[in-house]
Parts: sequence; structure tokens; C-alpha cells
Amino acid sequence: MKDFILQCNNIKKSFQIGKKKLEVLKGISLDLERSQWLMLLGASGSGKTTLLNILGTLEQPNSGSLKFDGRNYTEYNPTRLRNEKIGFVFQSYHLLPELNVLENVMLPAQLGGDYSLKKRAIELIERVGLKDRAHHRPTELSGGECQRAAIARALINRPELLLADEPTGNLDTATGHEIMELFRELHRDQKSPLSIIMITHNPDLAHSYGTRSLTISDGRIAPEN
Repeated sequence: MKDFILQCNNIKKSFQIGKKKLEVLKGISLDLERSQWLMLLGASGSGKTTLLNILGTLEQPNSGSLKFDGRNYTEYNPTRLRNEKIGFVFQSYHLLPELNVLENVMLPAQLGGDYSLKKRAIELIERVGLKDRAHHRPTELSGGECQRAAIARALINRPELLLADEPTGNLDTATGHEIMELFRELHRDQKSPLSIIMITHNPDLAHSYGTRSLTISDGRIAPEN
């Protein structure tokens, strides 16, 4: 029997814009096996980011069902699920400018009431290659360094699932390659296997790194080849 960490069935999402109803997701169903790396492809406006936000409890679907680790999302406290089980990496990093790297990385743990993870934060900072930048603020870092810090922050609470929205979108080709290799290293970590869903617009990237890829087109998942 397959071990699914995430299951979603017939997810629909629309937004009301004035008098017009915009249907973004028109019935998305997918299953993610534990330790799988799923790449989501699709044109801008196809619904990829909306789906990722729903999977990460940042938005609510209008209809459909979601399961995490075999339990309905409704059985979880959304904030706790997002903070304890799911890590986020965004295209624009979303680091707090007034905090240094170490403080940014520790923030999700502190928001959950855990102030004891400084050692783990330092270990993660070293692992993503920022050992000498721990006390620098985001304005003192390159784009690649900011993304490395964001990845360390996403991992601080030992999530089972990592959601990444175009994590190399703001980076040059060489730096983007380094970030993707870091994701590959994390995905292959046998001590704590990580499940990943990553949005990308680059088919070559999807086929080079992901274990599976799906394309979203006009709010639906295109048939797999």
C-alpha cells in the first residue's frame, strides 16, 4: 500500500472580483507519496500558487477535501499544521529585514513557543552554507544567500512537507543551480526524508530534479504522459 503524506480531491477555488467570479482551480485532485518530490508546472495564472497556498493552509478552498498524513485538514489546527508539519520557501524570501539570519531562522520556532532551538538553527545555517553570515541582515546578503536563509527557516521545525513557490525565480542561473542542488541534498537526506512540492515554470528544471511532475492548465491538472 502506498504511503501518502498528502491527498487532495476535487479542490475548487474562486475569487469574487466586483461582479465577476474568477474560477482559479476547477477540480484539482492529486496524491503525494511520502518522500516524493513533485514539480508543478504551468503558465502564469494557471492556479499553481493558489493550490500551494491551499495545501499550506494559507487559503481555504471553496470545496473539495484535503488530507495530511491520512487525516482530514479539518482535524488539524491550521496554524499548528502549517507551523509544525509544513515548511514554506517563497520566491521573494520574505525574510524580516530588521532581523539577522539567525533570528529569521529561529522565528517560526519562537512563534510556536519554542525558544530552545538555537543550536539547531546554527546547524541549519551551516548546512545551507551561511556559517559566516549568521549575524548579517537580509540587506547585507545576496539573493542566493537570502534564499538559503529562507530554506533554513523553513526547516527549523522539522517539517514533513516542504512547499516551494518558484524558489529560483529571482536568482541568476548559476545561483539557481546551487539552490536546486541544496534542495536535492535535503530531499536525499536519509535521516529525515523530506516530501517536496515545488512550483517552477522551467520544464528542464522539473525533469532534472523532481521525482514526478504535473502541469496545471486553466485550473486543472493536465493528463500525465
